[in-house]
Amino acid sequence: MGFSLWRLLLISLGHLITDVNQGGLPSLLPVLKQTYNLTYSQVGTILLVLNLTSSVIQPFFGYWTDKTRQRWPLPLGPALAAVGLALAGQASTYGGVLAATAVCGLGVALFHPEGARAARVVAGSRRATGMAIFSVGGNIGYSLGPVVALGLVGWFGLGGLRGVLVPTLLVAAGLLAALPALARHERAMEDRRNGTAAAVPPAATNWRAEALLVLIVGIRSWIQFGVISLLPFYYLERTGGRGFSTGTLLFIFLASGALGTLVGGPLADRVGTRPVLLGSMAALLPLEWLLLHTQGWLMLVILAATGFAVVSTFTITLVMSQEFMPRYVGVASGLNTGFSIGMGGLGAAALGVLADRWGVQATLQALLVLPALGLVLSLLVPAPGRAGPSGEAGSPGPTARPGAPGPARPGRGAVASHT
Repeated sequence: MGFSLWRLLLISLGHLITDVNQGGLPSLLPVLKQTYNLTYSQVGTILLVLNLTSSVIQPFFGYWTDKTRQRWPLPLGPALAAVGLALAGQASTYGGVLAATAVCGLGVALFHPEGARAARVVAGSRRATGMAIFSVGGNIGYSLGPVVALGLVGWFGLGGLRGVLVPTLLVAAGLLAALPALARHERAMEDRRNGTAAAVPPAATNWRAEALLVLIVGIRSWIQFGVISLLPFYYLERTGGRGFSTGTLLFIFLASGALGTLVGGPLADRVGTRPVLLGSMAALLPLEWLLLHTQGWLMLVILAATGFAVVSTFTITLVMSQEFMPRYVGVASGLNTGFSIGMGGLGAAALGVLADRWGVQATLQALLVLPALGLVLSLLVPAPGRAGPSGEAGSPGPTARPGAPGPARPGRGAVASHT
């Protein structure tokens, strides 16, 4: 079996519905603050709990699924995320809100590593395209989260958050029903490769390349969260509240990022992941400078291009990470999804401190250092499939099972190894 579009779309739908719940919870903070008479410190603790449970522990869940090959996190993750969001609206105490937040976060953390691994399997050789389809589901879901959550609360009060349960549980049921088909697809892919992920020798993990990639992911997240958190304030300072709304700016940035995800994946399948990563980082330096020195419609065009360049590499780094860590695909996915969100949150907090001291404009100008650093690090990352400095392969070819015949000669059933 190769590329399976319907299975990929189902997994992407699971990603979408999971991130609706994840994206909806932060938008409720003003409502929760007023309802429970919370301090800003308590509000910050809610975000901290969500960040710790949904992001930081993702690599650990990924390691567990890599070792156990459990598939049930795929339907359970979205269900838990929705239950947590619904319980946040039913809680009678602040402690109950924190517990509900933790349940929501755990559901998010459960789904993402296994979801990315399953998407990689059903994508066949078109891995970057598959990851693009998987990722854009999350992009759409996260952007819809505030609309859905605030819409339900606006119509029905906090109790209306139970409305997320119906669509989420329907999608979870679909994922549960698809588990046998996903298992058959994975077995067929393993048979086709004449080996299993567990048979990849330890030397196939390129730790140096993965460490560089993790740094690049962190830098990209700082850029993304820096633009999201600071650009609206900078724009308001420049225009005095006249012109485009800050909501319009954020929508253009995020929507362009979703488009970049859809374009970047197939492009990487054609030209390779490393050239796309290098091109994106090289483009970000002039784009960020222009973002601070243009106005009106031209600024919107530059903003759209910036969002396109930043987010388009999300699937690229995810695929590269999985290639560098073929035995630990779940860990690689957790590092790229969970770690990136966690690093982005820390970066936004650090940039906020700098903005208090230096001002918003100076902080955004200082942000120009990050794409330059990201470009330098990207130049040091080898292309997946090349040996690293320690002789480790980034993307191994087919690995024979013990007792299996040697590699087939061309014309006799040989299967190409895809990057």
